[in-house]
Amino acid sequence: MKEESRLIFVPRNSSTVKEYKISRVKLITYVSIFLIVFVFLGKISLDLLIDFSHNSKIKTLERTNVVLENRLLETKNQIENLKNQLALISKKDDELRTVLGLPNVSSDVRNVGIGGADYNYDLSDEISGFDDHIGLKDQLSLLNKLERETKLELSSYNALLSTFEKKQDSLRYLPSLKPVLTGIISSRFGMRNHPIYKVMKHHEGLDFSAPTGTPVYASADGVVSFAGRVSGYGNLIKLNHKYGFETRYGHLSKIVVRRGQQVKRGQKIAEVGNTGLSTAPHLHYEVRLGGNPINPRTYYFDDIDLNRSVVTKIN
Repeated sequence: MKEESRLIFVPRNSSTVKEYKISRVKLITYVSIFLIVFVFLGKISLDLLIDFSHNSKIKTLERTNVVLENRLLETKNQIENLKNQLALISKKDDELRTVLGLPNVSSDVRNVGIGGADYNYDLSDEISGFDDHIGLKDQLSLLNKLERETKLELSSYNALLSTFEKKQDSLRYLPSLKPVLTGIISSRFGMRNHPIYKVMKHHEGLDFSAPTGTPVYASADGVVSFAGRVSGYGNLIKLNHKYGFETRYGHLSKIVVRRGQQVKRGQKIAEVGNTGLSTAPHLHYEVRLGGNPINPRTYYFDDIDLNRSVVTKIN
């Protein structure tokens, strides 16, 4: 006998009873189909949910990556700017120490005292935890180190500057001013191949290449001990300064001071020329101490104001 199942429905507001007969096979079939459809739809829904979550994470990571790349670029630019500023401050610090007769600070000493806690830059919650994947953490740590090192250098420089300004009167007699404002060094102090004799010979000063007529300034307060023509030098000026210093200015086209005249640092004394043993317009500039030639570059630096005679302050 064929097994059947009966489904009886009794409506709430009716006395009529409805009865349905269904075979066991059909019932199992319908239930199986329902379960298969339910599982299938559930699987599709789960896959869609997973895909949505995955896509959301990808978009979040893409946004985070853009933020990190921008931050890394910004940090690299800041590091480059700080390196340039640090190099400038170190250079000026060394120049001031030279003028003040103080020894330069070694790189080892400059690196002392710049340790401390690791970088403490605030990163947004969106990129927190990802900063080390593209080297941002190392860059931020370097930036922090450079900032502290720059502050240290700046403090040292400004302290030296204060000393320099207090000693302004005595420093006026040191050859610390570049004798031409626009000239570039075309020949340095030391051994060189002489441009005319074509032999190795010691060059006792610096040559500044500049057009004829370029103003030449006294590099320190002093007295004109000579103003005239000398073989080799052409038109030459010698200035005597305190503390045993003497400066010489050669190959001049025009001399505007006379022997015995008192001159001030930054005062125009001549014009660049091409007289004497010279192949092109330039200024030959010497510094002597106790009669011996020394490297002028050791004493002068570029940022002294001719009018105020004060070194540039760095903020």
